[in-house]
Amino acid sequence: MKGMKFYGDRTRKEHRQDVKEHRESLGGDKEAIKADRKYQRGRKKELRGEELIRRGKTKRGEAKIKRGEKITDQFKEDPSAMKDYKKGYYGE
Repeated sequence: MKGMKFYGDRTRKEHRQDVKEHRESLGGDKEAIKADRKYQRGRKKELRGEELIRRGKTKRGEAKIKRGEKITDQFKEDPSAMKDYKKGYYGE
């Protein structure tokens, strides 16, 4: 399990560190942090689904991506729902 690539080219530890840094950049705004948590939940499902598809588990991966998109779509439609939700992720 050690060093397992759960998110394609990234480990769980690397993923959590990026999320933590981004959350700290939001400051103490509780609403922004709450929205960020929800966005991350959906984004994690999308990333994991992509990795499952890459490994050949297509049906399961597609279902996971669909669940993740359902969560993250609301932020894509209304970016004001979360401050800078793309800033700081994966070098974007």
